[in-house]
Amino acid sequence: MPKIGPAGTGRGGRARSAATPFVPADPATLGVALDPWLTEIRAGLAAHRRRLWLRRAVRRSWYVAAVVAVAELVLAIASRLFPLEGAPLVALAIPIAGLLVLLALVVHTRPTLGETALAVDAEGGAGDAVASALAFAGALPESAGPTGDADETIAVDGSFDMVEAETRFVRRQRRDAVSRLRAVDPSLFRPRLERRPALAALVAVALVVPAILVPNPMDRVIAQSREIRDEAQRQAERIDQIARNLEGKGANASDPRTQLAAELRQLAERLRSNPGELDKNLAQLGSVEDNLRTQLDPANEQKAASIAALSRALSRTSTGNPQANAGGDPKVTREDLKDLGSKVDGMTQAQRDDLARRLAELQGQASQADGAAGQALRDAVASLSQGDSAGAKAALDRLGEALDAASTRVQANRDLASAASGLQDARRQLANAGNPQSGGQQGQAGAQGNGQQGQGQQGTGQGGSPNPSASGQGQGQGGSPNPSASGQGQGQGQGQGQGQGQGQGQGQGQGQGQGQGQGQGQGQGQGQGQGQGQGQGGGSLGGGGSNAAHLGSGMSNGRPGGPTNPNRPSVLGPDLGSVYAPFDRLGKPGDPSYIAGTGGDGQTQQGSQQGQGSNNGSYVPYDSVYGDFYNYALTTLDRSYVPISVKDYVRDYFSSLDPSK
Repeated sequence: MPKIGPAGTGRGGRARSAATPFVPADPATLGVALDPWLTEIRAGLAAHRRRLWLRRAVRRSWYVAAVVAVAELVLAIASRLFPLEGAPLVALAIPIAGLLVLLALVVHTRPTLGETALAVDAEGGAGDAVASALAFAGALPESAGPTGDADETIAVDGSFDMVEAETRFVRRQRRDAVSRLRAVDPSLFRPRLERRPALAALVAVALVVPAILVPNPMDRVIAQSREIRDEAQRQAERIDQIARNLEGKGANASDPRTQLAAELRQLAERLRSNPGELDKNLAQLGSVEDNLRTQLDPANEQKAASIAALSRALSRTSTGNPQANAGGDPKVTREDLKDLGSKVDGMTQAQRDDLARRLAELQGQASQADGAAGQALRDAVASLSQGDSAGAKAALDRLGEALDAASTRVQANRDLASAASGLQDARRQLANAGNPQSGGQQGQAGAQGNGQQGQGQQGTGQGGSPNPSASGQGQGQGGSPNPSASGQGQGQGQGQGQGQGQGQGQGQGQGQGQGQGQGQGQGQGQGQGQGQGQGQGGGSLGGGGSNAAHLGSGMSNGRPGGPTNPNRPSVLGPDLGSVYAPFDRLGKPGDPSYIAGTGGDGQTQQGSQQGQGSNNGSYVPYDSVYGDFYNYALTTLDRSYVPISVKDYVRDYFSSLDPSK
């Protein structure tokens, strides 16, 4: 009979390593029919095998849970020391990876039938009976099958047969193994609590939970970095849009708008490729903006107004129509001058001299608008005075071309200023994304004071220059803003600008007041009243003024920026619902205008008067004109390169006046 070691030797007596116990094979792999005892052994081991597999799975689950918990703890600590933007994804991936590893371990550690037999012998008190039964079946395949000889007696006499003795011995051992296997507790392999990995997992979880609940200071850094990248992408798209607009307006490759468009596209690409490098991106934006600012003409809008005024005057001089070219379009003027040049040959010398005289009156405007236009106008005047029709026609053509070219330069400068304004806004938005708590509050100056209001009669003045001063003084009666009111009142205010007012009602009042300011005052009202008062007013705008008493003295007090009159009612009353806007006389915001005249001292008049006013329709609903003024202000800001603080001030001012708020 071959020698079978108990657990460490195999058939033939070949020694095995003590660290690697001999694991018997499953008899089912022999390919022969098994005897009933061996079949019962396999069936009994199958139930223990499932429970052993469960215990192994639970044991490895504790280890995996400990590793996952410790990994989550390490990640939680690291995410509070460094801005790890992908930390939430990693935290979610760690348990998923742990489950995958656990699944692989469970599949890999599924016990074989021989491993189950060894475990039953070791923990179930079966000695080596069960494992030996499987080992004998594998070592002696001929003994694994069923036999009809039930005699298991081994006779040691002269008829002793070694092979038969081995077979009977194996069957007797197999029967003994079955009896021992039946005595084993069915719940032998209960899952165990692995204390060390379980303790490590519990400690790690106990530390991870507060680390998750406590706010992470790195979250603000991560959010700021993400906002910087998102804002860089948005501003890159905005800069691309500016470049597309400039490309559509550039006449050729040498046009500064075309060159700027190419530079802006490169800038947008750099923003997209490195959206998180805030300092570098701000430096690049600032560099392009500074280079662009050096190309801007600070007097561009003054030139635009001069060109429009000169174009309008030339068109009216050329056509004899006092309403011609109301918009001051240089292209229209060029056509008018061309038509005028074609008529020069048919003019008499007296007509030419008259035309030369009228054109000569515009030389000051022409020189202010454009040097080439001024020279062409002088040449045209000289040619007309000398009777040179051909020279006059050529000079008029050059004059139209010069105006057209000057208008093109003005528009190009406006386009560049608009691009600079866009870059300025983009740089601010990007800087604000990098420092969301930055920013300041702008204070608004408030005026406070008290005094008694006087009433006066409007004086008359002469002159049309915008600079000479005029003053008026007088006495008179006017209507109180509130119907059926009488008494004595006090008011305050001091400022610069233009004011309007309207009143209706009946009342009495008496008071004195004195004030000084700059601007114009206009009013229209209806009502009756009695009162006496004195007032003095001084202004820097010529052309006459009102001698109604100004408000009393006061002092200004700065306060944080905010909407003016924030708690006003949602529906304005009749005293606030209308504003004085004589569009039919002064034009709407943005309409071209030109004022010329000479200055002089205004005349004063003093006296008293009582009467009833009339409504000339100059008061319009406040809601209907707010948009016109707001849009004109935004257009002016877009055409001019002004500091950001000025833009914010203008926007805040109109925001405080918004009737929808």
